Amino acid sequence: TSTVTVEDNIKPIPSVSSLPEITAECEVMEADVAVPTATDNCGGTINGTHDVSFPISTQGLTVITWSFKDANGNIATQTQDVMIEDTLAPVPDMEELEAIVVECESGEITPPTATDNCVGSVMGTTLDATSYVDQGEYMILWEFNDGNGNLTSQEQWVTVKDNTAPVIMTQEITVTVDQDEPAVITAGELDNGTTDNCGDVVLTIDRDTFDKPGDYEVTFTATDASGNTSQQTVNVKVERQGADPKEIHVVPTMLSRTSIAKVIMPFNGRIMEVLVLDPETNAYKVYPGNKKNVMEIDVAPMKGTLLVKVLDEAGNVYYKKIIAL
Repeated sequence: TSTVTVEDNIKPIPSVSSLPEITAECEVMEADVAVPTATDNCGGTINGTHDVSFPISTQGLTVITWSFKDANGNIATQTQDVMIEDTLAPVPDMEELEAIVVECESGEITPPTATDNCVGSVMGTTLDATSYVDQGEYMILWEFNDGNGNLTSQEQWVTVKDNTAPVIMTQEITVTVDQDEPAVITAGELDNGTTDNCGDVVLTIDRDTFDKPGDYEVTFTATDASGNTSQQTVNVKVERQGADPKEIHVVPTMLSRTSIAKVIMPFNGRIMEVLVLDPETNAYKVYPGNKKNVMEIDVAPMKGTLLVKVLDEAGNVYYKKIIAL
């Protein structure tokens, strides 16, 4: 008898000494890689098996290890380099971004987009503000980053410029004036709903004080925050409150050596009552009228600037000032 031992100890031999490097921009699919082979001394041709997961999309170098295993457990290996290197930057979807021109404020600006060869649509990002309320011209620098180190930038201009003047709405008013105090008005009294497209307005008038009755034309001006102005002429009617003090006289107006003053009304007037008031102390004296047009009053002991109030038979009230030294 004799013993015959058959033992395969020889590994398969790869068909090529080295595998070619595979290069791509974005990814390598399994179908893109040719399966290498090896020749075995016992079993003919053997296809290699790999140790990676497809698709390969990681930027940089990935090494595939191919294994060739024969039927008797002998294994040969061979490596193959895969280089993924994205060198193309995203391409903006619009060749030039539209300039934004607004009157008051821009609101939130929608980011533009770009298309990348590897990741598809890329949303623009910026470190600049994306909404503006102050008047002026602004530049937004948008950047498109594909995540692989490739950047594209694009400028967009934003102009905030208010060219619209306020819309004026006014109203006529009637005010009264007396002999001691003028009538004073404000722009707000003439306003009847003035508006501006962008916000608040400053209202001014060219005259606010009136000391005589009459009809006056007042220039009403509205100015917005951007300096746009509108103007309109408004009628202000000034009427006198009470009787006309020119119809009576108190003489002398300055009592230096006497405390006696004389109240004189027109010839057909009748004095029904006279009151003298010291505005500083609120002291006062009341004199019954003599129902004539001339009457003397003694203001002693009051001193200083005194207010003389005269009532006639028609109920009209007249005011005069005198000074008692």
